[in-house]
Amino acid sequence: MNYIERELERQIVSRLDSGKALFILGARQVGKTTLLKRLMELVGIPKSLYYDLEIPANLELFSGTHERVVNRLRFDRGAQSGKTYVFIDEIQYLSDFSRTVKILVDHYGDEFKLVMTGSSSLLIKHQFSESLAGRKEVMVLRSLSFAEFCRFKGEERIAGQLVSDLNEGNHPLLTLTARMEGLLEEYAIFGGFPEIVLLNGQKAKIELLNDIVTSYILKDIKHILRVEKLQELNRLIKTLALNIGKEINISELSRNIGLHRETVQKYLVTLEESFIVSTIRPFYSSLDKELRKMPKVYLQDTGIRNLLTNDFSPLDERRDRGELVENVFFQSLLRKQEPTTRIGYWKTKQGSEVDFVFTEGDKIFAYEVKYGSDRSNHFSTFLKAYPRARCITVRYKYKYKQGELPLWHQI
Repeated sequence: MNYIERELERQIVSRLDSGKALFILGARQVGKTTLLKRLMELVGIPKSLYYDLEIPANLELFSGTHERVVNRLRFDRGAQSGKTYVFIDEIQYLSDFSRTVKILVDHYGDEFKLVMTGSSSLLIKHQFSESLAGRKEVMVLRSLSFAEFCRFKGEERIAGQLVSDLNEGNHPLLTLTARMEGLLEEYAIFGGFPEIVLLNGQKAKIELLNDIVTSYILKDIKHILRVEKLQELNRLIKTLALNIGKEINISELSRNIGLHRETVQKYLVTLEESFIVSTIRPFYSSLDKELRKMPKVYLQDTGIRNLLTNDFSPLDERRDRGELVENVFFQSLLRKQEPTTRIGYWKTKQGSEVDFVFTEGDKIFAYEVKYGSDRSNHFSTFLKAYPRARCITVRYKYKYKQGELPLWHQI
């Protein structure tokens, strides 16, 4: 099929002429290599060099001195004049590349622009002895957003309408209820890994998901943590998958899994930095009733979540359908996250709760996510504490109502 543009592509292209090294991070199989090949086409193949560090010869090359690397880059580009774009895939395999990156940026920036991918930000932090502050930009490529999912399914017209104003109930997608729910259901059950989306048939999708988890994701995490026995790690990941949208008690987790508390915390950090899970903390200011400090956990792709729990049932047959659509909405919030924003949840000692609180500067947005027509929420209690907040209910089964949004709508 023809190449389908990723939402991150334009942001990356706008940074290709900066003097900094560019890191594109993301989980395995989210499309980083495909994106690199696309960038090579955009800047021009004659101006591009590509190195996959899973190839031993390339790994050996970039493990050497910066003089050796520069000489090889000059040889490989031949007579090409002007700046050469150096695309390096799977940078996490290098033990320490920070000094070479620093020298290339500081002294060879007119000749070479580095664009690198990696599947673990934690591993890169550990294996880069220097911070490269002021010399790098980092961007995260995630599995497909719902809009990207629609484009991969050939629904370009639908994808183009997902950000449009609902216009008092006259939005064209509101007349396509069954179609929108069908697309959302497939997205919620099988997730947004590009190859999964392009496959036909549940069996083929599940087999590829299993291969992604066992052959790539768990392999990487095992390498990062240097663990020989994966039983406890597998148990932890499955427990987290079973408890999406719920508060997690680290001490209780450690007892149930059979690992020390510090080890569980270390594993959690690794899973987050490898783009498998995310945790959010309570939103509170100085009010005593908002002192709950246990995090909530979500998976960064619902396909992986359903593989780990071995449940690919249709949504209307699932007891966890509410948690699953909540996880889908969390993924959309995650894509909006910037250094100045924060995602949290709100819960008081009296039991009042709001699924998500998204802050952007002094703006506060509170979201409740529902599968069906349930009208219960604690917005009134939340507004007493934060009267300037905007409160919105998000629904999978949606009928137009002021102050509510369909799950498919891009916030």
